[in-house]
Amino acid sequence: MNTLWTKTAWGLSFLLGQASLLMGLAIAVTWGFAFALIAVQKNGPYATLPVEPPLIGLLLGVFGWSIAHATHQRIGRYAVAGMLINAFPLILASLLIWQRVLPH
Repeated sequence: MNTLWTKTAWGLSFLLGQASLLMGLAIAVTWGFAFALIAVQKNGPYATLPVEPPLIGLLLGVFGWSIAHATHQRIGRYAVAGMLINAFPLILASLLIWQRVLPH
């Protein structure tokens, strides 16, 4: 039973970590291009980027890492990489929101 639990935890952590990593890579590229196009507007940014997709990627990474950490699996590195990569588009979206909210 113990080996079934560890193999299941390893597989679930690997799956969640990979999902977070791939989602973070896709979002980081698209949010980077969108941020560059939105931020160069002359009268300030009128559009913002949604923060929900990077947050979903972060949550997937957190769940994958917490499962790996709780069961002492070494596969959590993919989840950590996904969390770091998903932090980049979240920062970009937050910058656009703050730039729009704060007065010039």
